Order: sequence, then structure tokens, then C-alpha cells
Amino acid sequence: MIRFDHVAFAFGDTLVMKDFCADFEPHAVNCVLGPSGCGKTTLLNMAAGLLAPTAGAIAAPQTVSYVFQEHRLIPQKTLQANLDFVLRVPYPGKAQRRAVIDTYLALAHLDAARDRYPHELSGGMKRRAALIRAFAYPAAALFMDEPFKGLDIQLHAELMEVFSRLHEQDARTVLFVTHNIEEAVFSADLVHILGHKPLAAARVIDARTERAQNGADGLRALIYEETRKWNKDSGTKGEVSARYANG
Repeated sequence: MIRFDHVAFAFGDTLVMKDFCADFEPHAVNCVLGPSGCGKTTLLNMAAGLLAPTAGAIAAPQTVSYVFQEHRLIPQKTLQANLDFVLRVPYPGKAQRRAVIDTYLALAHLDAARDRYPHELSGGMKRRAALIRAFAYPAAALFMDEPFKGLDIQLHAELMEVFSRLHEQDARTVLFVTHNIEEAVFSADLVHILGHKPLAAARVIDARTERAQNGADGLRALIYEETRKWNKDSGTKGEVSARYANG
């Protein structure tokens, strides 16, 4: 489990967290949803050990894979060589690495592209490669920082399907930061809804139960109700809900 226990954190004079507590369920997709600038990426970086709290404690796995908004493939290496590069430490045997690479290339339907360089891959193929690179590395947790931001509708749907397929095969503990409600509706096991700074707590929705009882529309409506609370608190009169609906 990833746990924030009465955590405080500030950037200079800006207090981001104040006595913040949250538990993120192991082996589940924990979507973290909140207004722009509320501290979502800061939370992710603190869980990854990239930032230290000024007070409180954070319990998190020692090994983490990260999916960024950019694919970050090495341009001088083929797709297979990019995967091989990050797997050399956890899988020192060449045959073992090749078997892992073959498995994940097949899951993402990238077998035929293994010998292509990044500039020879489409945008969607690069994003799929970034996903399987993160899943192929045997980390206990997977952190995703708005990895599908700015994609067209078709490509977005394709990558969400790939992510879902990968997680079915390997149920990591996932922290998935997003500002897009539809990503949470589609993929989340739990939705952790944040308010404005300074963060003190998260409203947690069990998306699995809500979908089973009321369907995707019921889950979507419940999340929208929380965004209306943000609007009421901040006086933005609908701005936040519109921003989330549009991704």
C-alpha cells in the first residue's frame, strides 16, 4: 500500500499539503483527479521519493516505474533496444530479457515494429511503447502522470484499451494522475478526488462498486458532483467541471 500519513509540503511560501492523509490500494488502479495546480504531480513525485515531506511520513514501494506525458524513447535505439536497455539490471540474462520483451510487444501489438527507430514509429506506437516499457520493468508500483494528455479521441481510446489489457495481465499498484474524468470512469478501481491547495484529504470513490451498481453514467455523475463542490468552494461557477469534461 502507498500511504500518506499526516504529510505537509510546501514550495517556498506556497503550502501544497497540510496534514494530508491518504491510502492507495495495492494492485489497483488508483486514479488521482483534481483541479489544475492542486498538487497532483507533487503527490506523485512524493510517493516516488523524488520529493521529501516537510512533516509526516510516506510509505511506498521501493521500486517504481514511471509513465510521463512524453514517450522519452532513446532516438538512437530501436524499439527492442529501448526495452532491452531498461531491462538489463532486473533481467541480466539476454534470453530472459528477450522473452519479457516478446511478451510485452505482443500485448501491445508492436511485434512487427521491434526493429524500428522512434522516428519510424507513429505517435500512437510511441505511446504504446512507453506503456509497455513501464510494465515490462518489474517494479512494485506504476506511476502515470497524465500519460494520455493531448491525444485525439481514437488514439486516446486505443491507448486506454492497451493500458487496461496490460493491467489485467499484471495488476500493479497504479497511481494514475489525470484531469480527465473519462479516464477515471474507464480505468479506475478507486478515484481519489482532491480539492484545492493546501491538500488535507481526498474524497475516495470505489469505482468498481459504483459501476456495478449504477454503471459508468452513475460513476461519472458522482465525480461531477465532487467537481461542483470544488466550484462552490472556489467560486469558479462551472469552470472546473467544463475543464474536466473536456480533458
